[in-house]
Amino acid sequence: MARDFDRFFRENYDKTVKGLVLDGTNAEDAHDAAQEAYVRAYARWWRVGHFREPVAWVRRVAVNVVRDQYRHKVVQEAALPKLMADTVVDAPAEPDDLDAALDLLPPQQRKAVDLYYCAGFSTDEAANRMGISPGAFRFHLSRARRTLKPRMVERIGRQEMAQ
Repeated sequence: MARDFDRFFRENYDKTVKGLVLDGTNAEDAHDAAQEAYVRAYARWWRVGHFREPVAWVRRVAVNVVRDQYRHKVVQEAALPKLMADTVVDAPAEPDDLDAALDLLPPQQRKAVDLYYCAGFSTDEAANRMGISPGAFRFHLSRARRTLKPRMVERIGRQEMAQ
């Protein structure tokens, strides 16, 4: 069974990467996505190996990985303006960098920021992972934004925020 997968991998990996590149993915991301797809195929080879077209399954997984990478990138790029969107009331005590400011947040707020901005989950997905309602999740995220905004203003400067 492992030999079948090795042969399958050697025969199809380059074609998978080339297909992703032809679809508009840069070469590095195409290699990453193809590697992830083949790792998933290997973990399920007992099932995927019996498909009529296992390479089609791997290609679909690779395309999904590329799509997810893009979605996470967009969410991360949007994180900074969203963190600074709410009005400010209080600033955290002393920290000079964002990591220290995040450490000062209560656990629920810190987890909300991590799930929404770093992991890229939607509000409903993140609320589900935290085991709370979407409304409660939005409350924690809003409080975290309010607390973090002064740190972001100091770090980036007011001129850049006005743009």
